Amino acid sequence: MAEQAQPNADSCAKALTAFVGNGKSLLDLAEKESREVSLQEFIRQKIRIEQKQSLLGLIEAGAALYKSLSVKRKNDMEDLLRKNTQCAALQDAVQDFQQLEVQWDAFLQRLDDELQLNAKTLDGRLQSKSISPDVPLVDARTGEAVTLQKYLGKGKKILLVLIRQFSCLLCRLHLQDLEKNKSSLDAHSVEVVVVSFGCQEGASHWLQETSCQFDMLLDAERKLYAAFGLGASLKKVLNFSNMLRYAEYVADNYEFPRGLASIQDDMFQLGGDFVLDEHGRVLFSHCCQSPIDRPSVEDILSAQ
Repeated sequence: MAEQAQPNADSCAKALTAFVGNGKSLLDLAEKESREVSLQEFIRQKIRIEQKQSLLGLIEAGAALYKSLSVKRKNDMEDLLRKNTQCAALQDAVQDFQQLEVQWDAFLQRLDDELQLNAKTLDGRLQSKSISPDVPLVDARTGEAVTLQKYLGKGKKILLVLIRQFSCLLCRLHLQDLEKNKSSLDAHSVEVVVVSFGCQEGASHWLQETSCQFDMLLDAERKLYAAFGLGASLKKVLNFSNMLRYAEYVADNYEFPRGLASIQDDMFQLGGDFVLDEHGRVLFSHCCQSPIDRPSVEDILSAQ
């Protein structure tokens, strides 16, 4: 199949201008709606993947932009735009694009500030160097009350994968990668345990959808999340650059999972990967700076 020709500078300018117009409309609507109700209500009701006119609509807009430019990656788009800097119309469109990014991220920072989420951002100094074996947890499959003691003291290391939310696509892809590399993990005596702060109904649905074979624990009070210094942030999840990265998955025909309408979730909680030795000491720590930010299996194993 012949390689698709890249658009000329004028076509790039038109595509970028259309994207910026769409993005401004989404941002203007979000700013308006955020003033009409409490911020908690705005976040709960107005930022949903099902709503095309929510902030998350920028993901589909980004995928449409990539299609118009005959690319599938943010980096490829940026390379294409740099090749056509001699076009005045495109220069203006790029400037508008950059201005939208600043405005978009500033709005999210304002929400973080007003919700005081900035006080909960990740800080390595807040992380525990060891985890108590008595942290109260629940087995997601059985509903049985358990503690980490169940996994410690057996001569194995435990990789705790703290997920963001049940409908996080990137968490699911990360766990798929770990499952594909289970033999390497086994060879290093590393046992994977998934941790969620969600309810058992949501966990049961997640386990059914993902067919994940790892043990899963529920940390309803987010004690493990707090012990590892994991926080919540709208900006770290929905910033402009991330939205264009999420659009790459749409361009690759991935579908973002939908949450259950019957449960509340927190899409702004950040996750992480942490390896404990058999005594609960933290051997490896990776606090995700965004949903995309997960360590590779090689990174995890090289730290052992």
